Amino acid sequence: MDAGKWKRILAEAKEKTDREFAEEASSLTRLTAEEIKKIVPQPLDREKLAKLMSIVKDATKSNEEKANAIRNIEGLAEIAVSLILKKI
Repeated sequence: MDAGKWKRILAEAKEKTDREFAEEASSLTRLTAEEIKKIVPQPLDREKLAKLMSIVKDATKSNEEKANAIRNIEGLAEIAVSLILKKI
């Protein structure tokens, strides 16, 4: 396979992954898929958003435990602020 075909396959796979993540995340929040894409444009940010959502939705943790978990994981606070600002 030539390099051009591989680049096209990779680009299509990235686009599909981005779209599916945004659709799935929006189904779990009140945000639209487009809002999710704007808040978390990078793959690493999408991982952080997924981690943030799992912490927030963990019914076994108190609000204080959730806040501490968010504070202690690099990058989660920034994602949380972006989400809050989007809804204000």
